[in-house]
Amino acid sequence: MSAPLGPPERVIDSPQNARVRLARSLERDRAARDRARTYLAWGIHLAQEALAAGAEVREAFVAPGLERDAEGRALLEHLRRAGVPVARAARRILESIVEGSGDQGIVMLVLRPERDLRSLMASAPTLLVAAHGVQDPGNLGSIIRTARALGAEALMALQGCADPFGSRAVRAAMGAQFTLPVGCADAASALAALRQAGVALVAADAAGPESPTEIDLRRPAAILVGSEGSGLPSPILEAADHRVRIPMAPGVGSLNVHAAAAALLYEAARQRGFSFP
Repeated sequence: MSAPLGPPERVIDSPQNARVRLARSLERDRAARDRARTYLAWGIHLAQEALAAGAEVREAFVAPGLERDAEGRALLEHLRRAGVPVARAARRILESIVEGSGDQGIVMLVLRPERDLRSLMASAPTLLVAAHGVQDPGNLGSIIRTARALGAEALMALQGCADPFGSRAVRAAMGAQFTLPVGCADAASALAALRQAGVALVAADAAGPESPTEIDLRRPAAILVGSEGSGLPSPILEAADHRVRIPMAPGVGSLNVHAAAAALLYEAARQRGFSFP
């Protein structure tokens, strides 16, 4: 006997439909995402990642023709069997929600788990990233993706960061938000909680006195990275246990913030024998 399918599909033929307006507001307004604890993820790959991770997909807008190939048919079947409400909508309607989503043929509304500072620290992470002032959602999403790939167990977005659950950050992270605990916190509270938990504060600093190989990243550590332009502010640098510079060729002043985070995360993974939790 086949497994039960989800609720019947609805057809949406107007960009002014109430559900479409709600999705559009979630795309455009961080406060609306925070209130609803819901964010947008679009594209076939992200849909596959969300379902594989068991993320709670509240609704999916699907363009006609998604099932024209085997990949699309399998995705649609998975959505149905997961009980996800599916609404058929023209590609122009998907585009009215998120630019670029029409060609991919699917936009999902995904529930965001509660991840405050207390819940992030409750799992006693031994490696995490704290980003301060990273304003570009593509950079922040790439940091999240790399953190997940190199064994970090959580990411804290401190003040001044783009929304880690904005659709551009979610797309850049390629679904890492579905499995990596990500939360927002203010810097003072985050640093105090990390220090109380015995986590070493390792700050990326182009003028730092230490190189990554000179410090012990096998112990619990938080890698701190700062804004694309000015880096970490002085109070965070002064609070750090280690201020780490990444060796570079002469004539190069600094690295992109994602590249700096990736270099430090890779060194932590190397020291830990590439043994991932």
